[in-house]
Order: sequence, then structure tokens, then C-alpha cells
Amino acid sequence: MDIRTLLPRSLVLLLVSALIATALGACTAAPAGRPGEALPGDAEIYGDLERIDPRGQIVVYWHQQAGEAEEVLLELIDQFNASNEWNITVIGEYAGSTNAIYDKVHGRVGSSALPGLVGAEQYQAASYAAQGASVALDPYVTSSRWGYTQPELGDFFPSALAAGDPLRGGARYGWALYKSMDVMVYNENWLAELGYDGPPETWEQFAEMACRAAARPFSGAPVEGNTLGYEYSMDASRFAAFVFSRGGDVVSEDGTRYVFNGPEGLEALTFLRDLVDRGCAMPATDPRGERADFGTGQVLFTIFSTTGLPQYERAVSEGAGFQWSINPPPHTSARPRMNVYGASLAILKTTPQQQLAAWLFLKWMSEPEQQARWASVTGYYPIRRSAVDLLASYFAVQPTENPPYAKAFEFLSYDYGATPSVTGYDECRSAIEEMLTAVMGGDGPWQDAGQGAQAQLDAAVARCNESLR
Repeated sequence: MDIRTLLPRSLVLLLVSALIATALGACTAAPAGRPGEALPGDAEIYGDLERIDPRGQIVVYWHQQAGEAEEVLLELIDQFNASNEWNITVIGEYAGSTNAIYDKVHGRVGSSALPGLVGAEQYQAASYAAQGASVALDPYVTSSRWGYTQPELGDFFPSALAAGDPLRGGARYGWALYKSMDVMVYNENWLAELGYDGPPETWEQFAEMACRAAARPFSGAPVEGNTLGYEYSMDASRFAAFVFSRGGDVVSEDGTRYVFNGPEGLEALTFLRDLVDRGCAMPATDPRGERADFGTGQVLFTIFSTTGLPQYERAVSEGAGFQWSINPPPHTSARPRMNVYGASLAILKTTPQQQLAAWLFLKWMSEPEQQARWASVTGYYPIRRSAVDLLASYFAVQPTENPPYAKAFEFLSYDYGATPSVTGYDECRSAIEEMLTAVMGGDGPWQDAGQGAQAQLDAAVARCNESLR
């Protein structure tokens, strides 16, 4: 008789938690490999992977989803529990944000009080690996029994497979289940009034349009106020998008140092500062300011994550009611280079059997059917191309509910910059945002802006490199 069919989720959770604490207490911690070093033959960590029996394993999953996203996640977990052939039970527990989860895991490394699976930003997954708390996923991915064939891997978007890899081409410590990206949001009606038949493709065109908009307010704006071409936030992800679009990177290819103080970073900073000095751009006053001001027709352009598209639709419908759309951010290359990101899942070290059970759940969640369901509810983007056909009906209703969603899906096939998957990136993000505030909010003569911005870039890179150590 299956206990899961008789007891409610809450009681199962209590019983299972006690069982897992006992099981984990009996485990011997396996030696940690360094990030970037997969250990496919390490039987102490993985066991005899092709012969392991994961039947009856129980996996506690600390997740960061809330609201409607949590509801669909728990429904999917229930579906997996009821249908998987190994009688594996996954217990989903909301544990706060990925930062809150990180703090909880960090304080319990080496103890028996850790779950088997956790939501993590890419740099947090790298930190778990550096602490010896998680396992590299490559042995599971390449396993002849439990992994993927090369054609199956070809169905994944490259940016999804790259997630959780602290060193490009190294070991993978995180597995992405969804993606979002930075896009340029623009007012189509206002652009037409300004004499343009489409959005900017280059940063020079962007600056021209933004400054023209600052001098010629949108006729459909329902309120009077300051008119801007571009409103921006002091955000490390936005800065990364600016650097990527110019062909640069935030971190070196081998993950050993930060490199955003090169020409691309300098061009990004001086470009933004010049727009501010010319009265064409200003920082957002609060996290919702960009969307609100765009919705009332006071801002021509913003650059924001696709996760905010439903909020943009609401702001426009409640505001000026104009036609709007999205495009990749302007770029210097022949094709756009996107900033694609999204939290991953990391498998923590427990037992070979429980780790395999966690992997099998991850693999199931990555199947096109589950990907399509998750995307249609949360607004995130799936990680597999084959989910597109299953999303056809969802795309069909988007022109009325979320117009740009289907358009942005095409951008996942573009080149992308690598969001740092290295330890300490949370500290580096703070350094980047302080640098932006110093450069963009500073007073004084900026005829030598290049020198001032370069000094700020170099100081921020030094702080970021210190966080790597």
C-alpha cells in the first residue's frame, strides 16, 4: 500500500523529513571536486551509476517559487510522484528566495539537515560546488542509462545547457528549468510620430531616437510631466546586457577574473552618462518606475527582463493605451547578443541513490510537456525547442494577453553572453551597482568622462576579483 495515497501532503512532509534526517545522518560526506572538474568515475559520489536502483527514494526540494508559480510546481511534483516508475517521492518546500535558500544551505554544509535539491542562481550553484556541498551533473547527463543522447541535447537552447557551468566547458553544477532575458521595450506609436518606421538596431540610432523623444513628448500621454527617451535602473544585469551587446564579457572565459573594465564596459558607461548629460535619459526612481512611466507614455525606451512583460501590458492598458513591442537591445555585432539568465537547480550531496532520484526529477521537469505547462503559467521561457509546438495555443492568445511573448521566444536562438557562474558574484553585483551609481549619479565635469568612468570600472573589477578569491 502506498502511503502517499492515504496521507495529506503536510503529514507526508513531516514523516519524510524525519526519515531524511536519519538517512542523511548515516551518510559519509564525499570528497569535493573543484568547480570545473567532473568526476564521472568517482564511485564514492555517484556509485555504480549504470546499476544504481533509485526506487523508493525521497527527495526534499527547497524551491523559491511563490503564488501561481508555486501552485503549478506543486501540481507537477504531484504528477511526477504519481507517475514515475521508480516510486520516487519529491517533497516541495518553499524556502524563500534563492538568497534565503543559499543562506540556509551555507549554514548547514557538513550537517545532516540539507535537502536533496535546491533552487539556486548560477553563481550560487558554483558556490555550493566550491564548498563541496553539491555534485557535478555531467555524469548523469552523459549516462547511457539515465542521461541524454546527442540529438536530445541538441533540442536544448545553448544558453540553457551552459547554465551552472562555472568555467565554460567545465563541469556543470546547475540545471536550468526556465529562462528569461533582457529586451528593449518601446512605444511604437511614439516612434512613428518621431518619423521612424522601426526600433533602433544600433546604439547610435538608440541615442538619436531617445534624444528626439526627450524634445518631443508623445501626443497620447494622458498626463504632463518630464519626457524621457530612456529610463534605466542601476542594475548589474542591465549593465551586463550593455556589455554583451557590444561584444564584451563580464567574466573571462576560464572564470578566473572579471573583464568588464575593457573597451566595451567603458563604451557602455560613457554612452549612458552622455545620454544623461544631454537630458535624454534618467535613472528610475523606484523598481516600478520604468514600467509606470512607460505605461503613461512618458518614456520611449526601457530595457527590462521578459519576466516583466505582463506588468508592462498592464501598465500600458491602464495608462496611455498605445501600441508597444519589444526587440533585442541595440548591438554592435551583425546579430544581437542577448543577456539570457534564470535560476538553476543544484543537486546536493546525499547518497548516490537519492542524487540519482533528484536527477530523474530534473530530467522529467525538462521534458517538453512539463516545459510547455510551466511556461504557459509563469511567463518564463522553456529551455527546449520542442516545447514550441506544445505552446502553439498559448502563443495564439498572446496578442491580446501578452503581445510580445511569442516574439521574444525567437530571441533565444541568438548569441548570448555568459552570466557569471562563479562564486562571489552576488558581491560583484553590488560592486557593479555602486559603480553605476557613482558614474551615473556623479556631478562635476564629464568632458573627461572616459578617465573617470575607467577608474570606476577598474575599482569595481578589483572588488569583483577579490570576491573570486
